[in-house]
Amino acid sequence: MVLEWSYELTSPDAINAKPWPADVPLRFEQVEIQQGEFNRFLYLWVGQHWNWFMRRDWSLERWREHTERPEHRIWLLSVRGTPAGYVEMERQDGNQIEFISVGLGKPFIGMGLGGALLSEALKRAFEWTDADGRRPQRVWLHTCSDDHPNARANYEARGFKLFKTEEFPDPEH
Repeated sequence: MVLEWSYELTSPDAINAKPWPADVPLRFEQVEIQQGEFNRFLYLWVGQHWNWFMRRDWSLERWREHTERPEHRIWLLSVRGTPAGYVEMERQDGNQIEFISVGLGKPFIGMGLGGALLSEALKRAFEWTDADGRRPQRVWLHTCSDDHPNARANYEARGFKLFKTEEFPDPEH
């Protein structure tokens, strides 16, 4: 069985931010030209170690349809010019943003980047105004028992609150 936990954060004031490590040359920026191919690469690269299976079999066309929409954004973390991690987010009805994918590539785990990545992504999400100039009132995400062992602790440390737990059959068995 796989356990899935859903978390939410309802105010930018509730973010318990962690700063970027001072000794790591990095950049965190929005991917302005969104491409399904690049999103697929990030998802498969980060997710290969954590049993991310939901989109593994998507066609390239499906990746493009998913990624190349105005309500979709990718924020890329790079270290010394190399992709290190990302946050994929989507603005949704109800003035909320879902973090669809959050993660670091395996070589970058343990460098103190995860909490800072999440902190900065939350800041950017709460700054994302809609067509009427409204900021989101909620940022939410899912994680599961197949994810990195520190994922839940990182979400909770940043201020996310658990709002739902579900159990599913393991798709790999």
